[in-house]
Amino acid sequence: MFRAMSDLPLILLLVEDEPLREALRFSLETEGYAVTARPDGRPVAAVVIDDGGEALPDPGESPTVVLTGDVERFRRRGVGGVSLVEKPLLGDALSVRLEQLLKPSILSSRP
Repeated sequence: MFRAMSDLPLILLLVEDEPLREALRFSLETEGYAVTARPDGRPVAAVVIDDGGEALPDPGESPTVVLTGDVERFRRRGVGGVSLVEKPLLGDALSVRLEQLLKPSILSSRP
């Protein structure tokens, strides 16, 4: 069944590295998500941030996934309210995490 792009959960990718951003875009679109790299006022289902070692932007109310090569650093700093996915990304770790985070909201939006 075909779904319009506007019906797909929108993922905001805050990833500076263009090759990584485009690879993630392709992968997530293949998994059935709509993807944007710039906030444009539309409500997003989730935010994916690539940890470059800087302070994390405030994602607002959306579930947030941080891609990081140093999970322990986040734990030591006591960063909470985000879901961590370890880099390098292996298999479908990001897709699985997004599905876990979004499943309740996706199911509640179905008729």
